[in-house]
Amino acid sequence: MSHVLSMNPVGVVRNDCTDPAQAMQMQDAESVILVDEAFADALHMIDSCEYLDVVFHFHLPETGGRTKTGTETGAGSESRTEPETGAEGRWRRTTRSGEVRGVFASRAPVRPNPIGITTVRLVGRDGNRLRVTGLDAVDGTPVLDIKSCNTSHLDDTPCGASNHIHTSLLKSNPRLAIQRYIMAGDTEKLLIMAAQFHGHYCPGLAMGVMAAVHAMQELDRDNADPDSVTDDAKPAETGGEKASGPASDGLEDLLAIVETNNCFADGVQLVTGCSFGNNSLIFEDLGKTAFTLTRRDGNGVRVISRHESPAYVREAFPEFDRHYQRVVRDQVRDDAAVAAFRKSGAERSFGTLNLDFDRMFDVQRVRVDVPDYAPSHESGVCAKCGDSVMATRMVDGGDVSTRDTDASTRGPDTPARNPDASTRGPDTPATTAENRKLCLKCAGKPYSVLDGHGIRILDG
Repeated sequence: MSHVLSMNPVGVVRNDCTDPAQAMQMQDAESVILVDEAFADALHMIDSCEYLDVVFHFHLPETGGRTKTGTETGAGSESRTEPETGAEGRWRRTTRSGEVRGVFASRAPVRPNPIGITTVRLVGRDGNRLRVTGLDAVDGTPVLDIKSCNTSHLDDTPCGASNHIHTSLLKSNPRLAIQRYIMAGDTEKLLIMAAQFHGHYCPGLAMGVMAAVHAMQELDRDNADPDSVTDDAKPAETGGEKASGPASDGLEDLLAIVETNNCFADGVQLVTGCSFGNNSLIFEDLGKTAFTLTRRDGNGVRVISRHESPAYVREAFPEFDRHYQRVVRDQVRDDAAVAAFRKSGAERSFGTLNLDFDRMFDVQRVRVDVPDYAPSHESGVCAKCGDSVMATRMVDGGDVSTRDTDASTRGPDTPARNPDASTRGPDTPATTAENRKLCLKCAGKPYSVLDGHGIRILDG
């Protein structure tokens, strides 16, 4: 099946973006679609459309465009009629979430035909000039068509069309919005999300967000390859996201090494997606406001707060220290004091995002000795307390009575959890010398605790 199609642009995009790598940042800015005078009557009643679908041409080689000979090109690649066949297949791409998808199931800019489509919000109209937001196209992009949005097939969805679509996308990629904000450098939205996790706004949280966004973007630049990785989320239609950005899907392919366990670390966790629960967060108890981001190849970026950065922040927002002293250090927790603390904390936090990054942080390229993937362990049952315990956290209990938990370790209404032979079910094994294992607490063995003081060893 081969047909030659000829299309004439109906307009052109005008904005301040000339670099496809920065196109995502234009989504929150205003662009103008300059419609050709020949199509002026096609704009009749367009003012009634709050949202429009804009169809455009990937005209630049680095955005999946084609040369005059009709061959597809990519940044740093030779001209060719179609993508090279690799491990992923001819028309398959790895999305930012780590999934391999066909281009028809993604928003990859390199496509069989170099056409993109993005939904925009119509801000206003000045004759044949349409002012829109949400358009991720560079200046000079040819516009092929403009259509009003049609979501009629979603009108009966319980939560409304937009929520239904967004929920569906989040089920496929739960970090969709976070990834978009990282690539756009939208630290304000990321700080809001981090505070939902952290519980309040503070400068340390803001610094963690700033450091993590910088590291994520730097690793993204290392992997800039428009042919191999694209964003499945909203939209990168210009090829502006020439790489996926470091994907954090909780499978330990991206690791964050934090050197402090204060507010800074929570900002890092939100932005990178690396956490204790998914085994992608490593804690080094060094007391430094610093962290390293690395892929499994060991090529990492370390971001560390400069010694003078606290003074720089205090000088810019002096009121916060007074409230911090009163509420946190002096433990004055009346409603008025706490409210003033939260207000000043938010002001300093959002203000910190706008301070000079280079005055606050040093950035280093480092080699990281990446640990093996976390092992999976079976669980056992403590012969004394009856709790299920990871096998590596159990020790030989020796001669242990398993008929009951010692009365001193149970409340008055807590029944024993180790049945004797008369109460055990048919599949409950009797305690033998081979399975007399205890958890560390019941065995009185030392164990590690991570709290506000750092890592401590407690006696059992």
